[in-house]
Amino acid sequence: MKRTCALIAALLLAGGCSGDSSGVIGEEEETASSTPAVTGDGENKDVLAAVTCWQADPADGSGDISFSDVTAASGLIEPLTGMFAHAAAWGDINGDLLPDLVVGTFADRPTERYQHRGAIQPAPDRLLVQSDGAFATLEDFPQSYGRSSGAAFVDLDNDGDLDLVLAHNVKSGQGLATTTVYENVDGSFRSVDSGIAADLGGRSIGVLDYDSDGLLDLFIAEDRYRGGHSRLYRNAGQLQFIDVTAAAGLPDALAGLGVATADVDGDNDVDIFIAGDNRLFLDVGDGFEEAAPGVFRWPPIGNEDDPAGAAFGDVDRDGRMDLVIGQHFNSTVDDGVPAPVRLFLNRTEPRGVIAFDEITDVAGLVPLPTKAPHVEIVDLDNDGWPDIVTSASSTAGTRPAVFRGLGIEEGLPRFAPPEGLGDAQYWVAAPAADVDLDGRLDLLLVEFEPSLPSYLLRNETASGNWLEVSIGAEAGGGIGAQVFVHASAGSSSAPNTLIGAAGITASRGYSAGVQAIAHIGLGEVDIVDVVVRLPSGRELSMDNVVANRHIRLPGGCS
Repeated sequence: MKRTCALIAALLLAGGCSGDSSGVIGEEEETASSTPAVTGDGENKDVLAAVTCWQADPADGSGDISFSDVTAASGLIEPLTGMFAHAAAWGDINGDLLPDLVVGTFADRPTERYQHRGAIQPAPDRLLVQSDGAFATLEDFPQSYGRSSGAAFVDLDNDGDLDLVLAHNVKSGQGLATTTVYENVDGSFRSVDSGIAADLGGRSIGVLDYDSDGLLDLFIAEDRYRGGHSRLYRNAGQLQFIDVTAAAGLPDALAGLGVATADVDGDNDVDIFIAGDNRLFLDVGDGFEEAAPGVFRWPPIGNEDDPAGAAFGDVDRDGRMDLVIGQHFNSTVDDGVPAPVRLFLNRTEPRGVIAFDEITDVAGLVPLPTKAPHVEIVDLDNDGWPDIVTSASSTAGTRPAVFRGLGIEEGLPRFAPPEGLGDAQYWVAAPAADVDLDGRLDLLLVEFEPSLPSYLLRNETASGNWLEVSIGAEAGGGIGAQVFVHASAGSSSAPNTLIGAAGITASRGYSAGVQAIAHIGLGEVDIVDVVVRLPSGRELSMDNVVANRHIRLPGGCS
């Protein structure tokens, strides 16, 4: 039986996407012979055409997860010189469907420390706009110099475009930039006096609507070195924020480097995990309560061994959000003691007590010989089994260490460890985005040392089928939504089989922002049913969706 949300009826009046980028469907393409073959009745075909933003066939490539360096070809060498890069975020700031980029830097070192690769002085934070496959600096972006340590693009004023938050790890007495909200005004940005505390030693940023008022709120982690007072800020409208940490039931002393947000217990509310103190807080309607205290703990080796980034994702395809935690263990590089990123499987039953099991060792997540602060759960080869990206290095320090998902064995997810471990190289962050709209997720490797470049790596892996889902501004933009993709009755797999689940978020891992998109690999499945559960409890759904496209519900990208 075909399901559609009542609001989707309006899609029959909507057009498809417009845009001049490769792979984007415009009006001419929708009426030409390239129109995708859609199963189901005529209404479903019209609806699918209306919500499809762009599409790309599965790509040929390497049988191994592999990348090519496109940094120079993308114009990212010169703009990122003179940086101790420590924050990055992807986001489409101008509505052309191509992901744009902000990169933040630590600007508090002596000038000579920046004088590498042609730089003569520190660079400011850079906002880079993509066009024709290359990035150009947005020249009117306000120049700021600080200790940039977290970034996220998100629509904070509900005007339909993405604003920007840059968290700064403030040190007293330096007089450098503080955590700043930038308003997007027709593709240009201006800083706003937002009410966020000037002395907050901000790190990673979490985005959620904790009070269900339709405005997105901010959780900003503060590390233990700056005082460990992470803060929750309620969006009061007009880009103004109020500290509601205590009122929302969160402790004052809460230290972290990373933040992960997702609906952990299936109640449609977005929960918060803080990597550092490693504590999980559930949204219980009128505030937060801690869950599973002590579960996400392990002994450090040295005094500067910190958990770092964190990310939720469904590694075993049971519809529940599992958790991976990165490590910023100095003991790996100082003492030669390897340390793994750690994986916790969500065992929580509906309306049950929160339960997670650590499966790091049995899942194949071998210890790493260097730091791995950033982690993500994403499907790089689109085979239907999520992989785990880390910002540790492999292949003689030239590529990120990726644990490839192998599927389920004896009831548990298993991963193949990367080859070529052993180099001390690591990156601060490695946020994923489909930069070239070919259906495969690419990676930006954010480099802290000015003598070395950051890298944009194009995914060259042979791809299975895939689907991306985003949510339009008319339905709240999707932050905090959950997307479930099942094999449909018309697919080659058994109908109703859950192929993948993902939460839509604005940040993942460490110091990194990502696009509010659910990217799900489908393997050989080519027709799926999609269900989206919004944080409000409202459900959007659509059957018989042909794979290898980006769809935006409920109204498309026009």
